[in-house]
This record gives sequence, C-alpha cells and structure tokens, in this order.
Amino acid sequence: MTYAGPLDLLQHNASDVATRLRILANRDRLIMLCRMSAGEVSVNELVELTGLAQPTVSQHLALLREAGAVEVRPSAQTRYYHIVDDMVAAIIDALCSVCAPDEQAA
Repeated sequence: MTYAGPLDLLQHNASDVATRLRILANRDRLIMLCRMSAGEVSVNELVELTGLAQPTVSQHLALLREAGAVEVRPSAQTRYYHIVDDMVAAIIDALCSVCAPDEQAA
C-alpha cells in the first residue's frame, strides 16, 4: 500500500504516530494492548498473560494511562483496562493482524 494523500497531512500526523510508537515500543506493552484490543482486561489477567510481576504490569499500565492510550475502570477489588486512543487501537489492530494472522481469520 502506498500513501496517496496530501503530503502536509502526512507530515502533521507523522509526529503523532511517532509519539505513540515510542510508547508502544515495548514487548510487554504490545502484548497487553493486543489483549485489550479484544476488550476490557483485568490487571490479574495481564499479569498471567505477560508473566510479569503485578507492580511491573502496573508501571506499564501507568505509562499507557499517562499517554492517554488506555483508561481504567475500577470494580470492587479489580481494575479493568481498555484502549481509548483510536490511533493506538488502529496501530494495535494492524500489528496484531500481522503478528497473529491465523487468530484474526478465526
């Protein structure tokens, strides 16, 4: 696929995309976000999925929250995270379809 849109729009959006890609440039955050692309997920599930300690998962989630990529919904003793940034969601959907094409077809 080649870009056929206006060059000034590409230049303007490239900065926003680069900022988001720096946030996404971590194996564990990518795994968490790929899981979140399927829907809301608890911190405990992300701990199990990544194999990281809970404080480490929480640090990654804090970074994603501060960047505006995800939001949290507390429910009793559990915290659920979901993607709220449309550009991050689109990037993650594209990455997940490339990294796990068989899963996307199912």
